[in-house]
This record gives sequence, C-alpha cells and structure tokens, in this order.
Amino acid sequence: MRKKWTIGLTSASLALVLAACSDTADPVDGTDENESSDLTLEEVYEKSVQAGEDISSMEAVIQMNQNLTIPGEEMEMKTNSTIDMDMVLEPLALYQKVETTGEGMMESEEAMTVESYLTEDGFYMYDAASEQWTKLPKEMSDEIIQLSNSQNQPNEQLKALEPFMEDFSFEQDDSSYILTLNASGEKFSEFLIEQASETMPDLGMGMSAEELFKDTQFEDVMYEIEIDKETFLPSRLDMDMTMIMTMQGESLEIEQQSETVYENFNTIDEITVPQEVLDSAVETQG
Repeated sequence: MRKKWTIGLTSASLALVLAACSDTADPVDGTDENESSDLTLEEVYEKSVQAGEDISSMEAVIQMNQNLTIPGEEMEMKTNSTIDMDMVLEPLALYQKVETTGEGMMESEEAMTVESYLTEDGFYMYDAASEQWTKLPKEMSDEIIQLSNSQNQPNEQLKALEPFMEDFSFEQDDSSYILTLNASGEKFSEFLIEQASETMPDLGMGMSAEELFKDTQFEDVMYEIEIDKETFLPSRLDMDMTMIMTMQGESLEIEQQSETVYENFNTIDEITVPQEVLDSAVETQG
C-alpha cells in the first residue's frame, strides 16, 4: 500500500510540474490581444537558452542599490552604483565603468568613478582619485573572469534557474515574456548561497561560501526576467534580495536591489586596451 501511495504522490507531483511549465503566459493589463503568444513557459525557456548560445557580445547597464544595517545599532551604509559594461564572450573581454555614490561609508557624496579593462593583455583599472591606471595581478584577473562568466552572462543566469522553472509565474506584454520567481525559503537556500557568494566574493576573507553564509537567512528574494518575444534574448533581469547574516553573535542585514538591462547583442567585434593605458599603467604585486 505504501508503495502505491508513493507512486501516486510522485505521479501527481510530476503532473503539477508539467502543468505549470505547459501554461501559456497570462497577459498583463494593456496587452494587445493580437500580440499575445501561445508559447508555454517550457518552450520560451528552451528557445531563450538556445538563443543565448549564439551570443558573442553584448552591452549591459546595471543599476545596483545596497543597504547594510546592524540591527540594534545606529549604523547604516548605503551605496548606489551604475555600471556600464561592454562584453565579448570568446575570448572573454570587458570594458566597464562604475559610478558609485554612498552614505555612511564614503567621505564625499560625489560619485566615485572606476574604469576597467579586462582582456588577454591583463586587468587594468583607473582610479579617478589618483588619476592613475593600474595593472592588477593575474590571480585577480582570473577571479574577475570567473565572476563575469557566472554573473554577467544572461544565458548562465537562465541555466542556473532551470531547477525552479515550476516556481515561476509566467506573464506577457506586447513585446516581452515576463518570468518572476519568489525565491525565499529553505528550498532555495543552496542556490541563494551560491548566488550571494558570486555577487559579493570579497566578503569571504578566505572563508568558503558555506562557512560565510551558514547562519544567513534569505528574505524577500525575487527574480524578474524579461525575454524579448522576437529574439528570445533576455532584455532585463531584476533581482531583489534581503539577507540577515549572523557572525560571532552579531547580525548584519543586507538589502540589495539590482536591475540589469541588456542591449546591442552581437555588435562588438573586440575590446582592446588603449595604447596610452598600456604605456602608463603601474603594475601592482599580488
């Protein structure tokens, strides 16, 4: 009897998953009926992953806001960053400009600007405060390459979310499919630890992600992905996340919101470090 119950429950669970993935997208208010699509979530996901395999380059603009607070103490640090990025995938090369403003941690309220190039020539960074280009050690280049491969490529983000396809809500407007995932709770813990360790690698201080986040609660975690109806390429990725980290009896609350807009796919042939940067950069030691 127990075996029959087990088989029955497994079959019912599988049926629910298949039903969720085979639903068509609900039109949001204002969607033109003539623009509605009958594709299922599973079909859109597969087409998007396949389209992503053909990405050779892209541009992205990332807006990121982060708020760190220590409960019970009058300590709060806020940062707002705008990241403009050009990226070529094979071989990986980046140009990135980051403008950051902050409260509670920066001496000046003026934006801090950092430019950087990452190519086969190495990793070069410009500090506006010192007005100097620096060439960083190879081990840092390797770390940035690993981070960029996993974090900035939309196709890799989609693949990482595949185990949770049945948990997405699925909507559409005239031009996009809209996939939304509320990922709070124990079910998503391992995935969220991996994501957090990638977006904040410098917090580790030599600790593994499992050690660093073992006493972390993830609350109010949300992913929203827009996929273009014509190209099936992601056009936008929003992520909101609240973490409460406990270390040595003290708590730290981190709220992070990011919005990434992808555009101009496959329009960049190569990214090169300007000759004046190669000539003027000061090489640092690891």
